[in-house]
Amino acid sequence: LIRDDQNEEEMTDKELKRVESTPESRCDDARRCRLAALGAALRNRDYDKIEGDDQEPLERALMAVMSTPSLVGPLKQKEKEFYVTWFSLAYRSGAPRLGFGDHKTPVASDSYCLHQADGSLKFELGARPLPGKTPPEKENGFFEPRVDEPDDFLQILTSGSPIKKKRQRQSA
Repeated sequence: LIRDDQNEEEMTDKELKRVESTPESRCDDARRCRLAALGAALRNRDYDKIEGDDQEPLERALMAVMSTPSLVGPLKQKEKEFYVTWFSLAYRSGAPRLGFGDHKTPVASDSYCLHQADGSLKFELGARPLPGKTPPEKENGFFEPRVDEPDDFLQILTSGSPIKKKRQRQSA
């Protein structure tokens, strides 16, 4: 947050905690930390299916996201650890307000919710491995080895997309 005695226009990018990125670099970052698969796993409470997966694998997957500055901003190690602990506790609480498991928010039933490459459901893990289940590679510290999994990052939206339909109506 900017304090009253600070002028945003006079602050440096570092002071503003800006992270240099492009759509392509954010796409690569989202793939590296397996953001889409994590969202599907959380939504369906996949970390509850095997005893113990709600501990180390969940925390590793969350740490991968928290270690991706283009997605969460620059964080100190203690901040990352705090957020991972906090999000893990929230997940394990099973609170209905989170919208996970039996309380998950319904999704559209059109092609927008399917991966364009293979038609698999975006909101379910399917054959994709559980994020965080594989220990991180030593050279990158927080990230699993690359997983070849479908995503629609930077893809042209399908005709079934409610976003595309809205854009078409607005431009007409």
